[in-house]
Amino acid sequence: MPRLPFASHTATPLINILSHAPEVAKRWRETNEFLRMGGQIDPDLKEEVRRAVAQEAGCRFCATVSGAPKGHYDDVRVAAAVRFATVVASHPKGIADSDFDVLKEHFSLAEIVELLAWICYNYGAEMLGAMLDLDDASEAEQKFYASYLERLKKRANIAA
Repeated sequence: MPRLPFASHTATPLINILSHAPEVAKRWRETNEFLRMGGQIDPDLKEEVRRAVAQEAGCRFCATVSGAPKGHYDDVRVAAAVRFATVVASHPKGIADSDFDVLKEHFSLAEIVELLAWICYNYGAEMLGAMLDLDDASEAEQKFYASYLERLKKRANIAA
């Protein structure tokens, strides 16, 4: 059971708790949508990165809302991004130059900055979810999250 009660029941558990401070919830959601849908990196790659971070950060809701990362990737960019995100989330003080070198092989500098911002935003969100002791995602919450992603893609005019 979460450590704080929901202020609303209209979004994810984290947003429902953040809604005690409506402006914080609003800006949190806006930041998520901007980082998730904006920039040059495909939102599906970003979601796979989010899944990888979620498995390490300790938020049960975050880790179960859309499943674990696939684990094997034909796309070297996805593989490199997921590997880097896993290193960041599991050993944030142990990131080596060689970890960045792999990113530099597959991403432009602008894309690396975008990826770093996305990883850090999610790591923070998932740490917050862990602090709040959010429950595992229910089937209804998993469906809500999937439909939320589809709505964002439609709004951004991205093919699903």
